[in-house]
Amino acid sequence: MKRSWIKLLLTVVFVCVILSGLGWLFIKLVPEPPMKELEEARAAISDARNHNSIIYSAKIFKESRNFYDSAMIAWKTENKRFILFRDYERVRKFAVLSEKKASEATKRTIAKANDMKANLKNDLDRLNEEVKSFEKIFSSVPLPQDMKKKNAKGKLLLKEAEIAYEKGQYVGGNVKVTEAGEYITESYEMARSKLSDYFRSYQKWQDWARVTINESKQNNSYAILVEKVPGLCHVYYNGVRKYTFDAEFGENWMGDKMSRGDDATPEGRYMITRKLANGSTKYYKALMINYPNEQDLAEFKSRIRSGVIPSNAKIGDLIEIHGEGGKGGNWTKGCIALKNSDIDTLYRLVSSGTPVTIIGSTSPLNQIMSAN
Repeated sequence: MKRSWIKLLLTVVFVCVILSGLGWLFIKLVPEPPMKELEEARAAISDARNHNSIIYSAKIFKESRNFYDSAMIAWKTENKRFILFRDYERVRKFAVLSEKKASEATKRTIAKANDMKANLKNDLDRLNEEVKSFEKIFSSVPLPQDMKKKNAKGKLLLKEAEIAYEKGQYVGGNVKVTEAGEYITESYEMARSKLSDYFRSYQKWQDWARVTINESKQNNSYAILVEKVPGLCHVYYNGVRKYTFDAEFGENWMGDKMSRGDDATPEGRYMITRKLANGSTKYYKALMINYPNEQDLAEFKSRIRSGVIPSNAKIGDLIEIHGEGGKGGNWTKGCIALKNSDIDTLYRLVSSGTPVTIIGSTSPLNQIMSAN
C-alpha cells in the first residue's frame, strides 16, 4: 500500500514537471508585442505635439502619426491570429519609424521655431522703429482717408503680432507682421512722397526766411517766422531768435492756401494788420495778417484761369495767429494757433506792421526725417 502511494506521488510530480516545462515552453514560444517601442513612439509623438510640430513640421508629424496608426492596425491584425502564429515584427518596425519621424519633427520644429522667432523679432523691431521715427511727422501729413485707415490697420496688426510673439505663436505672428508691414510701408511711402513734393519749394522758403531775419536785423525790430514742419512759430528781434512756440495749422496744411474753405494755411510774406484782445475773438487773443496780399490775389486769378481751382471758387481771408492752441494736431480753418500763454507773449511783443513769414520748413527734409 505504501509503495502504491509513492508511485502515485512520483507520477503526479512527473506530470507537474512535464506540464511546467510545457507551460514554460509555451510562454517562450508566444511572441511578445513591442511595448517598449510603442511607448517610445507615443512619447515622441506627444513631445512633437507639445512643440507644435503639427504647425511647424506638419508633413513629418503626419508621417509619424501614420506610422503609429499602422503599428496599431498591424497589432490588431496579429492579435486575431492563433497566439503561437503571431508575428509583431511589422508592429515593431512601424513603431520605430513613428518614433524616428516624431523625433525628427521635434528637432525641425525647434530649429524652425527659433528661426521664426528671430525673424519675427527682427521684423517687429524694424517696424516699431519705423513707426517711432516717422509717426510724429506722418500723423500730421494730410492723406486720403483710405490711406489713414490702412495705416491704422497696419499698426493694429503690428500690436497683434507682438502679442503672438509673446505667446510663442510665431507662425501667426509672422503672417500678421508681414501684413502690417505692407500697410504701414504703403502709407508711409505715400506720406514721404507727398513730403518730397512739398519740399521742392525748400529753396524759396529759405530765401523768404533770410529776407525776414535780415529785415529784423536792419530795422532793429521784431519779426515772426512760422514753419510748418515741424510746427513752430519763431520770434526774432534784431535778427536774433528770442522765442519759439509750438504752432498748429489748418488740417490741410501742406502747401499754399488755394481758396476759401480748403482748410489750408497760406504760405508767403505778410504782416500784422490788427491785434484782437481777449473778448474780440473766440480764440482768446488774435493777430490778424494781410492775407490775401497782392501776390495771393495774382496767384488765385492765375489758378482760376489755368483750371487748377473752379471758376466759382472764392479766395480765403481772415487768417490769424490766435490762441486756444496746444491741442496736439492741426485743426484750424487755415489760421495759426498757439497756446494761450504763448499768444500772450507774442501779443505783448508785436504790433501792426510786424512782418509775418510763413514757410514749409527751415530745415531740409532729410534732416527732419533723421531727427524724428
